[in-house]
Amino acid sequence: MLLETLASLEHQSVPPERYEVIVAVDGSTDGTVAALAGMQPAYKLRWLYQQNGGAVVAANAAGRRARYDVLIVLGDDQLASPDLVAAHLEAHERLGPVLVQGDYPLAPSHGSCGASLVYERSRRASMSALVTNGSASWHVWGGNFSIRRDTWLAVGGWDETFRAYGGEDTDLGLRVAALGIPFVFEPRALAYHMHAVSPVRYGQHAFSEGRAVVRVARKHGLALEAFSGGTLRGPFDWCVARGWRWSSGAMDRLGRLLTTGLETADVIKVRPAQVFAARLVRRFFRVGGMTREIGSGIRAEARPDGI
Repeated sequence: MLLETLASLEHQSVPPERYEVIVAVDGSTDGTVAALAGMQPAYKLRWLYQQNGGAVVAANAAGRRARYDVLIVLGDDQLASPDLVAAHLEAHERLGPVLVQGDYPLAPSHGSCGASLVYERSRRASMSALVTNGSASWHVWGGNFSIRRDTWLAVGGWDETFRAYGGEDTDLGLRVAALGIPFVFEPRALAYHMHAVSPVRYGQHAFSEGRAVVRVARKHGLALEAFSGGTLRGPFDWCVARGWRWSSGAMDRLGRLLTTGLETADVIKVRPAQVFAARLVRRFFRVGGMTREIGSGIRAEARPDGI
């Protein structure tokens, strides 16, 4: 997928001398570096290698090596549209210091599993909210956004303490917003997400998301209700939270059953069943992650302002 991403960046509407591409390789042992060494794209391609420091550390290392005024942060599973670079640059030239959120709907043939279907629903809702809230937003979708390098330096880049459980992009967005930098949604800065995740990995991601929400809220003194899905929402959430407090081992086993259900739904390809199973898995593990990170029980979760 990385090679497909890099190939898509060869077909930009701006001249290749206007941009460079820096790839941060975080301990990969699958031939990534050899593949990069064999590439000869029209644009300037550089890469760095580190031994499993985590995505946040890798992204900071790449940002420090950048030579141009605007950092476009692009995931390694994105197919860039021909105007992606131009749209990001034009927004910065037109508007001054801003954070530009690009869009990245699912790539063709990548919307057949329940996890991808739920991801796409969340993306559409979030982008709609960004259009409505405009500069008041601070939530960042990290797969495709851009920021002035001097703004990135002013906030100190990504907080590397978030490397274990995620939340680094939301934290970055909050710190950028605190400087009074407006957020702008630019739909022409378009990429297509080659979303691919197994049901088991999907559950692990959701658990990490739950932990990350609590950590970001604590750092910035925010109530959990400020985050989408950040509070308990009825009997299901309460029961799940109690279960994670009582026995994480038992809940892990129950979670494996739920992910098996998602796998089955993906095999039979009944879309409503896939969406239902994926939402169930995500919420089950997200509440588990929140409960684990809070560590002080149901009462604290019901009163996020007390964190």
